[in-house]
Amino acid sequence: MKCQHCGINFDDSERECPICGARAGSRGRLGEAQKTIRARSAERTQAKTASYTPAKRKPKARKARASVKPIRENKKNGKGKIAAIAAVVVLIINFLPALTDLFDTVWYEFSDSISAFEDLDSDYSGSEDVLYVPGEHYIYDADHYQYVYAALHDLTGGYAAGVLSDGSTIEISVEEGEMGDYTLIMQDGTGAYLETGYTWCSYNYPEEEAYNEAYPPYQYDCFTLSLDVYDCSYDSPDGSIPERYALDEYEERWFLLYYAPETGEVVLEDLDGSGLFGADEFLTLQPLENG
Repeated sequence: MKCQHCGINFDDSERECPICGARAGSRGRLGEAQKTIRARSAERTQAKTASYTPAKRKPKARKARASVKPIRENKKNGKGKIAAIAAVVVLIINFLPALTDLFDTVWYEFSDSISAFEDLDSDYSGSEDVLYVPGEHYIYDADHYQYVYAALHDLTGGYAAGVLSDGSTIEISVEEGEMGDYTLIMQDGTGAYLETGYTWCSYNYPEEEAYNEAYPPYQYDCFTLSLDVYDCSYDSPDGSIPERYALDEYEERWFLLYYAPETGEVVLEDLDGSGLFGADEFLTLQPLENG
């Protein structure tokens, strides 16, 4: 059904128009009904506006924003801004040294990594690692460094032994390969020391000045030898291992190895100063038959 007063459609079962309140079926002028609606709407708007006068809103607003009132007042007189700036300055002063140290550390590590990468690229670019061959002459080039590795098995024949001045004996057996496993046995007159691990050996150019004057480059080739320890034991009654056999913090042993290509002589120089060789500075190894 359509209201003849306001023009709205409403359900036929309703007795009055839900908008203008005119009785269903009554005749009226649509324009007058619209005026009535507008008037009522204006009255409602006016009444709503009157109920929200500033005098009534102001206390309500202050109550709702009481927690931020000090900040607003500080902004008004400038004290809040000064306090905020001062707090930031104090914070910067307190943390600036730590931030500076952190930045320096990060920058140093980053620069060091870049430098190491550049050095690696400069030293090894275009060069492949080569296996040491006795009697071969290797040319030193600092700008294009050539790494030359040696298999300890090839230098010692796989099994060698030596005697120190205090009567202690050392035997070392090595498996084949660039990083062959080894077994070292040392008898010191009190007990037997047993050590196992793997080897690593690289050639030192004469220009690197690693040679001891007792073993000159024209007679010997020099190598840096590392023994990386897997396990060690000592057969003393209490099972403790004497200080003589102490390892470094990385559980390694480091030596300079001198090898005479013409005679096959092998001499070890202890770089750790651990006392493994007792009072001796060098140990000469003699190749033995393995078995």
